[in-house]
Amino acid sequence: MSFNFTEVLILLVIFQLLFISFFLFSHQKGKRVSNRLLGVFFLSLCLNLVDSIFLLKRVYHAYPSWALWGSSMPLLYGPLMFLYVQSVVYKDFKLNSRRWMHFIPFIFLTIFSLISYNSQDTARKMEILDKIILRQMPPYIYIVSLFIYLHFFSYMFLSLKTVNLHQEVAANKFSDRRRTELSWLRSTLVFLTGLMLLGAAGSFIGLTSFSNFYYLALTILIAVFILFINRVLLRALRNPEVFEALEEEESKSGEPKPVDLSPAVEENAGASKYAGSTLQETDKKKILDALLHHMNSKRPYLEPELSLEQLARQLSVKPRALSQVINEMTGQSFFDFINTYRIEEAKRLLSDKSDPKITVLEILYEVGFNSKSSFNTIFKRQTGLTPSEFKKKMQGFDSGDLKVEPKK
Repeated sequence: MSFNFTEVLILLVIFQLLFISFFLFSHQKGKRVSNRLLGVFFLSLCLNLVDSIFLLKRVYHAYPSWALWGSSMPLLYGPLMFLYVQSVVYKDFKLNSRRWMHFIPFIFLTIFSLISYNSQDTARKMEILDKIILRQMPPYIYIVSLFIYLHFFSYMFLSLKTVNLHQEVAANKFSDRRRTELSWLRSTLVFLTGLMLLGAAGSFIGLTSFSNFYYLALTILIAVFILFINRVLLRALRNPEVFEALEEEESKSGEPKPVDLSPAVEENAGASKYAGSTLQETDKKKILDALLHHMNSKRPYLEPELSLEQLARQLSVKPRALSQVINEMTGQSFFDFINTYRIEEAKRLLSDKSDPKITVLEILYEVGFNSKSSFNTIFKRQTGLTPSEFKKKMQGFDSGDLKVEPKK
């Protein structure tokens, strides 16, 4: 049995998908449910490609009753990725009966297509397989394909919306960028969406005058898919912690229990974040005064993994009340509020002539950052200069006590 270039690429992707699926199923760190959901996602991609290669190599012509078992597999992609995103964001995520309902379209289409196909005689089955290979499919197949793609894009929209809500909520709970940043997940979702757009273009090319270019489009799609798989695979091997959901990160911070982001995400989905709050303006002012005094006297921002709950405990106030005061009285998220102090402290140290040999790396750790890239990004955003540029430019600077004024 010989293989052309496109088929070799498909085989390569199949083996890569099997490898990363095995990695995720056997990965012990982080949430097992998250790892398994992502593992099943990649395994479903793998099985769909196995079905495709069997079809292209006419394996099903010898066993026609075995065909089409993978045709509805794409209906798993969206729900699996959406549930994976939810499992990363929500601490107490569980695959309850409501979440299993996301797989109803897949189950229905699988049963319907297999019954419809296997009710045909052998000659008709062979004819159907030949038409699929030659891309001479009836119109209803394109209608089903359109439904499948719209189904996937709907789930990608919901997944991206969930990630964006998480970013906003986490910024009001944590001062550590590693615990608020899910750019890797967002970029993966965007890449997947782009990949499926290419797939949709290839699927519907049979309706145009360019139908002869279907297999060229398939080759391009598989090549791009290889880039996607290698991107995920390399990240998994180099930085396996990206698959360790928030619960795992929080457990390292010394907190008595992980912080549940679920209620906060639901709050943010409402019309007003602090609707129904009984906090009076006088109470807000008292909390703000106590907060500013505490920040200047105790300097809690030097703790790299300082969380909203920790700071609220130090001030003996409720986390929600403290979050409201920071948001409404300073116009900042908790993340930005804490890092403003860290940057001011870094500016003071960078301007200090008494220790000219101190490095930027030493300073970023001293002021509470644990990532050089995060420190550089936030520093430049607030000053317009990189830390190194700031150090060279400053001839003398006396920062004094940082004053954060209530928002007018």
